Amino acid sequence: MNDDLTKYIFPHRLLIYNLLICNVLLPLTSLMTKTEKILFPASIACSLLVISFICYRAHSEHESKRISKHWKMAWQRCKIVLIAYVISISIELLSGVMTLTQQDPQLREIMLIAFTRIAIVPTLLIVTPILIASTLSVRKIKASNGVRLD
Repeated sequence: MNDDLTKYIFPHRLLIYNLLICNVLLPLTSLMTKTEKILFPASIACSLLVISFICYRAHSEHESKRISKHWKMAWQRCKIVLIAYVISISIELLSGVMTLTQQDPQLREIMLIAFTRIAIVPTLLIVTPILIASTLSVRKIKASNGVRLD
């Protein structure tokens, strides 16, 4: 693969790895291991670091307009992920407020677990099509530059 092709693909691959690790793997792992209170916020924090890097690179100068275009495309997709985070965090905050009024500690715990699992759903639903679109972008870049896709 030539150097330009790598520069075109890198923003999309960075976004793909971010989505897979921070938005699919870690939240699902947190659900299976019942560590939602630790891993869910940690996964969002790690993802926000990667998204902030993509934002920085999208607004930076590059040696060609085509490379800038790919960083900006990745940034546009990151904006959609940020909307999913706002929805998920809002659900999580709403659950915190609702459990404050609950007197029974067992019911409070059940409500927190249920709302935390519900809060993960918007992120997963929004991340999946973005993941597919980014993967297709990598494939199109390779195809337009004559790289065999076998």
